[in-house]
Amino acid sequence: MRFNKFIWSLFCGSKAGRAAISRYESFLARDERWVELAPKSWMEKLRPLDAMAAQVVFDEVDGVRVASQDHAGELYERLLDEGFTLSLDVEDGDTIYTVVGGDDEPGAWLSMIQGISLGLFKAHPEHFALYLFLRQFNRFNEICDEFGIAVPVLPGKASWRDRAMFYLRINASLQEFRRIHALTPAELCAFLYDFSPHHLAQERGELPPASKVWFLMGGAGDSNDFEFLDAAGDDSTSYWQGNVDTRRGDIMVMWCVSPRSYVHSIWRAETDGFIDPFFHYHSTVWIGARVKVPEITFREIAADPVWSNKPAVKAHFQGASGKPVTAEEYEALLRMIKRKRGKLSDLPRLHGPDLPDHVDVESEREVEQRLLEPLLRELGYVERDWIRNMPVRMGRGERVYPDYAIGAVLKRGEETARIIVEAKRELATEKQILDAYQQAKSYAQRLQSAAFVLVAREGVWIFLQEKGGFLRSRYLHRSWAELRGSDGLHEVKLMIGKAKSRAWAVTPKVPG
Repeated sequence: MRFNKFIWSLFCGSKAGRAAISRYESFLARDERWVELAPKSWMEKLRPLDAMAAQVVFDEVDGVRVASQDHAGELYERLLDEGFTLSLDVEDGDTIYTVVGGDDEPGAWLSMIQGISLGLFKAHPEHFALYLFLRQFNRFNEICDEFGIAVPVLPGKASWRDRAMFYLRINASLQEFRRIHALTPAELCAFLYDFSPHHLAQERGELPPASKVWFLMGGAGDSNDFEFLDAAGDDSTSYWQGNVDTRRGDIMVMWCVSPRSYVHSIWRAETDGFIDPFFHYHSTVWIGARVKVPEITFREIAADPVWSNKPAVKAHFQGASGKPVTAEEYEALLRMIKRKRGKLSDLPRLHGPDLPDHVDVESEREVEQRLLEPLLRELGYVERDWIRNMPVRMGRGERVYPDYAIGAVLKRGEETARIIVEAKRELATEKQILDAYQQAKSYAQRLQSAAFVLVAREGVWIFLQEKGGFLRSRYLHRSWAELRGSDGLHEVKLMIGKAKSRAWAVTPKVPG
């Protein structure tokens, strides 16, 4: 959906909405003790260092005149380049000083972006937005996708400065959204931190079946991973360095590094893998649904016939965090757990989707109902995500009807769709495939689609737009038998699953 003024007005008129907006207005009006009196929902996200940074940043910029967004950008960049100093009291009564920003790599700046944005927002709410999505950039992305906010192109992992400057780009998008919809700074906060989470929470259900297994590592460096893992319960959740190809519901094998060197527990991915530009490790996934297992040591794994010759084992799992685990390897791990009297019934298993390896369909409609629609559901879509026979005008007013349009916008003259799907009874010859390709390609080009898919009883063909166009020679084909395996399904999820299609919802653009 896009921002709906009627639904928003209902929220603003509700008791919860009025209370939220009032809290933020009161916060902006405070002169004394404003950090410690910030709304509770904010303070739960802020560490003591964030609160300190907020106060110092506020003191630095409060007296500076900001007349435009360009001025705001110059102020932010100057603050980043010059840095600011935090004074920290230590146990022996001494005070140590740490510089955030300045000449050093702005790693500390990234970790304190929430406090920095709070200080800027308090001083100049008309020009700076509060950002409270550290290690939850996926949530920010979901909000932007749902309500049509442009998400800037993400910076690379190695460029610390670009990552620190990324806040300015986010801020520009949020300020543009606020201006278009005539929101006050307090209303923008209520929209981001009260209205949107409630709306999105209604769409989350149980974890989907797992289509992939991943290896995670705990205890590296100076982290407190061991303490967290040992104290974790079945309902514990945490963010972890992971793989961006992880999909919600996937299985996560937690390995504790030396001196422990053993499998500690099995988790599930609570979110898709995502890049967080302000998180040190960049690639992130939230994990939960923990199941503690008997300790499976490195010696036991290295002695297993399935694992023994694996490159990761030969490298003693160095650099293995976020790497995939095959179905064969996971089954071997389960056997080791069973031998140590672990309870396998508590552990998640890989999902073999209920897709046929062969169906003798008699019509295109049967292909749609018995093959295509079950596949779409396995990819995370629900029926409201697609439109059958979407009417589209092409050429001299000719009206055509793509079989399925996913993520469609029906505004007359500006129709778009993220993915087009054409169903055929059979695609058994090269001519049949070419004819279907040309037909679907014309629809995809007209609707500015990022991908189109051909579906028949022989399988699926997926074409992705590359450098502004589609190529007949560049596609992925998978039979229905291949899609019944978890690896085949995961491969297709990465290409055209619902999580992937969200990235195509808003054309990326970088605010100036």
